Amino acid sequence: MASLFDKLKNLIFPSSNEKTLAPTVKLAVGKIMSNLTEYEKTKIAHMNEERLSLFHESYGIFIRNEFRIWINTPLQKSCCEVSGLTKVNPDQASYIILKELQKKIKQA
Repeated sequence: MASLFDKLKNLIFPSSNEKTLAPTVKLAVGKIMSNLTEYEKTKIAHMNEERLSLFHESYGIFIRNEFRIWINTPLQKSCCEVSGLTKVNPDQASYIILKELQKKIKQA
């Protein structure tokens, strides 16, 4: 069984070896969520703030790199819109994406 990290990598870094950049938080969350098992969704949904922060330490790096957040201006702007901030750094952006992923899972 593939790990969550492998699934995210394959989702965002397709077999064609071309990175697929998501221009919005909604699309980034959708790409991640569509590749999660029900078990993984349940784990993420039940993470408290501290656990989500620890999860972000590893997967946040991956998300930043794979979505190229540092150069993905549309995704940065979308993160600002979602969070209400005027500017976000890549670390903040990846955390916003994870928080929105958790929120969407809880709503489903």
